[in-house]
Amino acid sequence: MCSQTNPNRSAGPAPAPQGAGGPRPVIVHYHIYKNAGTSFDHVLRHNYGARHECFDGPFPFFSIDQEQLDRIIMRRPDTVAFSSHQVALPQPSSLDYRVLAAVFLRNPFLRIASIYRFKRGPERADGTALATLPPDELRAELAAQGLADPPPFDATSTGIAAQQHDFAGWIEHCLSVPAETVHVSNAQTRFLAAPFRCRPLLRRGAAGIEYDLGTATRVLAGIELLGRAEMFEPDVTRFGRILAEHGLTLTLPDDTRHNVTRQDAAPVAAQVEAVLAPLPFALRNRLIRANTQDLALYDRASALISRDHRP
Repeated sequence: MCSQTNPNRSAGPAPAPQGAGGPRPVIVHYHIYKNAGTSFDHVLRHNYGARHECFDGPFPFFSIDQEQLDRIIMRRPDTVAFSSHQVALPQPSSLDYRVLAAVFLRNPFLRIASIYRFKRGPERADGTALATLPPDELRAELAAQGLADPPPFDATSTGIAAQQHDFAGWIEHCLSVPAETVHVSNAQTRFLAAPFRCRPLLRRGAAGIEYDLGTATRVLAGIELLGRAEMFEPDVTRFGRILAEHGLTLTLPDDTRHNVTRQDAAPVAAQVEAVLAPLPFALRNRLIRANTQDLALYDRASALISRDHRP
């Protein structure tokens, strides 16, 4: 997880070589929640150490626009890579540096299932969320699991709903409560659909939330380091070849996956069917309709990657 930047931190080692007279290349990781971002931050720390800055504001609703990001980059002349959940696309332009944007997308249904597991937290053997147990039962269960203290439970409204419902009930809840729908309807399109220094356009309807897919597609095409959570290792390996052209070295550490709620070796299509199959037919179709833009965006990203789309 990112922490707030310490402006008094001493500078790290000298940055990697750059082309003579060219703008300084910097990686900006636009961290989309539950999209392998923690794993990629681990890769960046492995490669750049103190030259990797990870930062967010003190509140989850903070946002960092392009001009604010420009100031951060300019005030960190020795930093190679920056990571944040709160920076906004499209990336800033400068004569002094070139942003190499890194973004990971994920199949929307696998992402939604991962959010549910993360928000629900640990369970008892019978599937009951530990967060819902009364104190005496919780203490007994922690002792049975060999835990001295309870894990941190998610106290947000989304987390409480996940702890109280099974997956189908949570989906029904989120699609029925306007404040929660944002988590389960085209959330990745929202992240990419904002024009420069503006909020994304949106329209709510019976199927969910619709954003400006045209803007999201244009922004997607301008991302130099475009990856997919399901193809993390091969896509990051491809990043290394791209970055080498800019004088930067990026290699995979031995332990690449971090903050993973579940690892599944099955093909993506089989994983998706395993998520959707337990849902009642009407709810399954409702969830699919609520994510048509995210599905289109993910397919577009895969097509761009397959033909080395780099801007």
